[in-house]
Amino acid sequence: MTRPRSAIAEDDPMRSLCALLGVLALLLTSPLAGAARAQTSGSLAQAISALKGEFAEKSGVLFSQKTRNGLDSDASLTVTHGKHRFAAKTGVYASDITEAFTVGDRDPEPFRMINIGRDTYTQNFWDRLPKGKKWSHRRNAEGFLWSQNLVDALNPKFLQLISRSAEKVPTKDRYDGVPTARYDGSVEVGHLGSRQAGVYYGKRTGDWAGGRITWKLWLGPDNLPRQFQAEIVYEPYGPDQRADTVRTNVLYKGWGTPVHITAPPKKLVVEAE
Repeated sequence: MTRPRSAIAEDDPMRSLCALLGVLALLLTSPLAGAARAQTSGSLAQAISALKGEFAEKSGVLFSQKTRNGLDSDASLTVTHGKHRFAAKTGVYASDITEAFTVGDRDPEPFRMINIGRDTYTQNFWDRLPKGKKWSHRRNAEGFLWSQNLVDALNPKFLQLISRSAEKVPTKDRYDGVPTARYDGSVEVGHLGSRQAGVYYGKRTGDWAGGRITWKLWLGPDNLPRQFQAEIVYEPYGPDQRADTVRTNVLYKGWGTPVHITAPPKKLVVEAE
């Protein structure tokens, strides 16, 4: 006579336990479980959460950056340093940036920019300002403003995009006095472009060319960015053109340091034409 299945479970608990352990072992060694572990280890979700926490606190960060565009004698180098102040919904709300732009063997071209909300104040060598004025003011000048489609480690939407390919790389690198965890990856985008605020990405529209972003990101113990590197390769616009390449390296420090950014005195400002 065959006993009911419930009776087997009650009479032989060790057999049931062994069966359960066998199933768990099979799951843990299966390809699906391995894929789940890889996805978790490559996730930048904690970095996104940490950034949004800084935004909510309205804190700031100091940074320095080098960006190279092109490979030949006419390649350009932009050296930038400055500070960002955050806001809960917009991310980078205000910036104070100083940079030097160099093409080939020419002398560096200095540039200074302060952004506060939608207001942009600039100083550069090519502006011809009235006597006594030192700054040009623009309102809603999109090309100068930080936005949420920039290739930028301070952009949660960009981190979400690259998290799909993120792989954790063993490292003992330290920066800003703390150990870091490094993630590498590569992602293709349908559209790439550039403006004063940086390189931006989007979906392919019409004849606009896209490209590939190969990146490295170092996070501190607090999951906040300490270093970001990217090689951005644009697709050629036509058969007679070649791919353009931008390489950038950004260092971040002073997370949580109070950042104060103020507009220049009104008496020194003129409205841009």
